[in-house]
Amino acid sequence: MDTEAQSHIGGHITLFFTVEKEGRLLRNQGSRGVGLNIDHGVIARVTQLSSDGLISDSTITITDHQGDLLVDSEQQYRQLIDELVYARLLPGNYIFDIKITLQLPTSQGMGMSAAGLIALATAFRELTGGGTLDQYYRICHRIERLRGSGLGDVLGIYAGGVEMRLQPGAPGASGRSLGFPCRQPVIVVWQPEETRHTSSYIDNPDWQLKITQAGHRALNKLKTGPWNHSRWSDILIQSNIFSRESELLDEVERKQLLNLVRKVVKDLDLQTHLSIRLCMLGVSVVILPRKLSRQITKQELDELNNNLLQLSLGSIITSISS
Repeated sequence: MDTEAQSHIGGHITLFFTVEKEGRLLRNQGSRGVGLNIDHGVIARVTQLSSDGLISDSTITITDHQGDLLVDSEQQYRQLIDELVYARLLPGNYIFDIKITLQLPTSQGMGMSAAGLIALATAFRELTGGGTLDQYYRICHRIERLRGSGLGDVLGIYAGGVEMRLQPGAPGASGRSLGFPCRQPVIVVWQPEETRHTSSYIDNPDWQLKITQAGHRALNKLKTGPWNHSRWSDILIQSNIFSRESELLDEVERKQLLNLVRKVVKDLDLQTHLSIRLCMLGVSVVILPRKLSRQITKQELDELNNNLLQLSLGSIITSISS
């Protein structure tokens, strides 16, 4: 076994979704919908310190997107380690030094919880060489559901690129998803003072109903036919309709952020080339090209990003992953 490994997993943005958490088995719970995988995400580095001890003595250091240490945020990673030991994918007598680096904020609809779990899981797999990739993804999905921190992020990350989740659940279990590569630069924008935990919506019966009904309607418009670049316009249309029909757009904080970003885009006279979509379920948006044939230029990206940062918003230039 190697003594050190590193893994990087990009974040995941959901554009529209359903809530499917009634199944008795966690591996069958999740969501259907459409989303994007992006380059910025989570880096996990694992170093073996000893092979004669208790794995619970491993150290975990988590650094947020601003370079600050996150305290009391280890639980999901400790849980992952316990599950990997239980599944015999990790020896329980090894002690590790684990460093987790987040490149985006948490609780802003960017899939940092799922990306962090998968990054650490795949770093351990690289270290040990044991098990199949699906096994690790299924364990990550299970922890996401146990913690109420995500529905479809693990399945979406598994698909890659621009993804469509056709069947809820864990990869390799009941979950079924498709993805197509789409190397396009985008900007992710968030309101730093605001956070939203997924469970506050999916555990609320009224929100669950509104979101799921709107999500089913949007997915029904997209689930037939090829899943490739030709669907980009349809994705933009349906995600816009979903944000209104689900009433998530009606929340004051989201509407204020959207109006701020729209004004910046309009001031730069880019409204005919760019679309702005909510990242579910944060107080955050992603700025996307209206047409894949007209990529956002570096100059436009830099101007947009600088203007957004001047408004004290969080903003980062990234790209849809391949």
